Amino acid sequence: MERFDLSIVGGGILGTSFAYWLAARYDGTIAVFERERNVARHTSRRNTGVIHRPFYLHPEERKVFARASQTSYGLWKAYAAERHLPWSAAGTLKVAMEDGEVKTLEKNAKWAELNGMDPSEVAVLDGKEVAKLEPNVRCTAALHAKTDTVVDYRRLTEAVRQDAEALGAVFLTNAPIATARADAYGITLVSGGVQPDMRASYVINCAGGDAVDLAHALAVGLEYADLHFRGDYWVVDDRIANLVRRNVYVVPRQSDLPFLDPHWIVRVDGSREIGPNAAPVPGPRDYEGLFRHLRQWPPKVLEPPVVNKMRLALSREFLGMAVREMLSSLSRGEMLRRVQRFIPKLRENHLVARGVAGVRSNVVNREGRMEMEALELEGPHSFHILNYNSPGATGAPAYTAYLVDRLARRGAFDHLRPNVKKAAWDWDAVAQGMHFAS
Repeated sequence: MERFDLSIVGGGILGTSFAYWLAARYDGTIAVFERERNVARHTSRRNTGVIHRPFYLHPEERKVFARASQTSYGLWKAYAAERHLPWSAAGTLKVAMEDGEVKTLEKNAKWAELNGMDPSEVAVLDGKEVAKLEPNVRCTAALHAKTDTVVDYRRLTEAVRQDAEALGAVFLTNAPIATARADAYGITLVSGGVQPDMRASYVINCAGGDAVDLAHALAVGLEYADLHFRGDYWVVDDRIANLVRRNVYVVPRQSDLPFLDPHWIVRVDGSREIGPNAAPVPGPRDYEGLFRHLRQWPPKVLEPPVVNKMRLALSREFLGMAVREMLSSLSRGEMLRRVQRFIPKLRENHLVARGVAGVRSNVVNREGRMEMEALELEGPHSFHILNYNSPGATGAPAYTAYLVDRLARRGAFDHLRPNVKKAAWDWDAVAQGMHFAS
């Protein structure tokens, strides 16, 4: 049985960034286990592809993620330039459809400055000013986030993997982890494929849609359940791609479920899409169809803790949402109708194909409510990040550095040998941005 000083489960943008920082600061056997043939094959590439500026993040209630988003922007920008990776500051319009929503935009503009953005990066526009900027967008007002940037997160993550490997990390691909067992000396990672079982002195769980299951295997976070929501996209005909040149988001109608309102998305290759929605699915990789998964629902519902999902299911609001979102997966017209609120010239024949769907895995607590923030849980010889959604890929470089520093101060890496190596990302700059001592 092969042994590692530290293992990371999950080769998405979070796990890969962890590997980068750990390999840059320590010597030891550091391994990433990824179920697919390469990194960033699930949520890290199946998303809107936008590096978001932190105008929408409360500077106190979400200060860690606001700082991570702001600090990571500079890291990503320099990194993309050095490695000649796509970087397009397309910008975003966050639109208010009613007078009562304008206050949200004004609040977001204040948050932008409090979170470190330059005042020139954002502007609150009235409807006439929006029409001059984007003639085919209809709204009462909008916040123009000028430096929201379109990227290819898969290619960025693959580049970070290469740098992490150059620093000494090992990536074991086609290596799913089925479960794990802890004892007094470390953790056994039980293979779910052809790889043999592995031993690790310490494990960091970045398994995304499988993170709750892995945590439960180690008796961590047993009070939490998870539910998966598929986000579908529709590809817009290239011939009308310039109907709108910027990303367009709306002020969420439900602030606790901001992912329910589809957007107009600018892709890094110049194409346009609309989406996503949030249709419930039983598994974290159920990217197609709804009815083909019916047999998977009973075991998912009965997966402990059952009470969390039962309390959520008893909510009429949730049930209504679930039905509407499933309808939007089945009906191109339903998705179109939502986007026509702010782009009325968009027509059904403009939506020419389904885009690449993604799955968002949300943690549900004992009260039957979906957690909005990432959960950081410690277990036997392990650390677990659950519910890592927004700002997700945007903030991963700075957020993982912040966690590496926190865990190091708690002694989690005392079994590794400190050795600071030359790396592309500047640890001192991240420490300053995240407000920890370098």
